[in-house]
Amino acid sequence: MSTQTVTSDTLQVVIFSLENATTKKNEEYGIPIEQIKEIRTLDAITRVPNTVSHIKGIVNLRGMIIPVVDVKMMLGFSNETVNTDQTRILVAEVKDSLVGLLVDDVDRVMRLPKENVEPAPRGTIDTNQFVQGIAKTDDNLLVLIDVEKLMSSESSNFKDLKSKTMP
Repeated sequence: MSTQTVTSDTLQVVIFSLENATTKKNEEYGIPIEQIKEIRTLDAITRVPNTVSHIKGIVNLRGMIIPVVDVKMMLGFSNETVNTDQTRILVAEVKDSLVGLLVDDVDRVMRLPKENVEPAPRGTIDTNQFVQGIAKTDDNLLVLIDVEKLMSSESSNFKDLKSKTMP
C-alpha cells in the first residue's frame, strides 16, 4: 500500500453540488476536507419542534444525536429541498460537536493549488462571512465554505439546537 504526501501548497476539498431551483442548474461548492469527518447517505431525519426552517432535524449517528442543517437554505437558495438517491449528509466537526450538512450530491474530493484560491470579492457575496475563498478550477469558479463560520453565523441557530439536542 502506498502513501501519498500532501504538500502545504495545496488545499484538499470535498466538492458538493446544490441544485438552484430557479435556474435548474447544479452549482458546485467546496469544504476543506479537514472540516469533514465523513460522508453519509441520507438517513431518516427527525424534526425538532420550534427550530428555524434550515435546521432539518436530528439523526442518530452510531449512538450520537447530531443536528442536520440544510446548506441550500443557509446559502439563501429557495426553501424547496428535494431529497434524491444522491442526497448526502456531510458530517462536520464544529467546536467539538458534530453537525450534519444536507447537500444534493457529493461529486468528488479534489486538490487545489493554494495559489488558485482568492478571497471572495467584498460586497458581492451576501454570505461573505462564511465564504473562505473562491477557487479557480479548469472549468469554473468554486465557492469554498468554512463550516465553522457557517455554523457560528447569526442565522444558523446551531447553538440553540445543540443545547436542545445535546446533554
